[in-house]
Amino acid sequence: MDALYQNQKLVEVYDAINQSREDFDFYIAELPNQPATVLDIGCGTGTFALDLASRGYDLTAVDPAPNMIALAAQKDTGRSVTWVAGSVADLDMDMKFNAAVMTGHAFQCLLEDIEISSLFEAVEHRLYHGGSFWFETRNRDVRPWLRWTPEYAAPPFDLGGGRTVQVTHTLLSVNEDCVTFEERYDFNDESEALISRSTLRFPDLDDIEKLVRSSGLIVSEVFGNWQREPFTPDSPEIIVQLRKAA
Repeated sequence: MDALYQNQKLVEVYDAINQSREDFDFYIAELPNQPATVLDIGCGTGTFALDLASRGYDLTAVDPAPNMIALAAQKDTGRSVTWVAGSVADLDMDMKFNAAVMTGHAFQCLLEDIEISSLFEAVEHRLYHGGSFWFETRNRDVRPWLRWTPEYAAPPFDLGGGRTVQVTHTLLSVNEDCVTFEERYDFNDESEALISRSTLRFPDLDDIEKLVRSSGLIVSEVFGNWQREPFTPDSPEIIVQLRKAA
């Protein structure tokens, strides 16, 4: 597992570094009306799950990184979410959801066909008939990793109390549809940087459709950006809704 998800210092600054709301706002608008049961897959530090719970949804959130789940549960002072360290397959088979969501490009952490197929099957078993599963992946045809270099680094992130962290990326390799890179974290109050190495997969829409076929889910909608424009070859995102047939 990447250091980003298990190093306690990096887990603690995750929220400060990841503040974009585009995907959250998109998915909130696509969820069924409350009350409804929602599964947040790859929930990280729980920001999205806690937001949905505050809106009246019945939330279960799952993530394979125990440190992420621990921080999420610590933030959940009202005990409004069921937190699970593990995968969707670890949930009881009798747990059923109206919708499942996988945000933050977490889908791209699944590097093998068998991992993706297993996820689709596990979600299908736990959705009510007519339920939906939303996720997104970056479109590899626009090669977003070309900007994952130090010269495109964002300004340092404010951590409060005078502390900041500068995050820079270094592209290491591109192997078919998998991209490996390093993230370097330079804290202004420490002399030694922290390094996390990651590999992400960039499946195309054909890959996704092929892996969906055996799961019992169907591709219902595909968008190319967070403004709900149709997917085209030069879209930055592939945003997919799968649905369990009624």
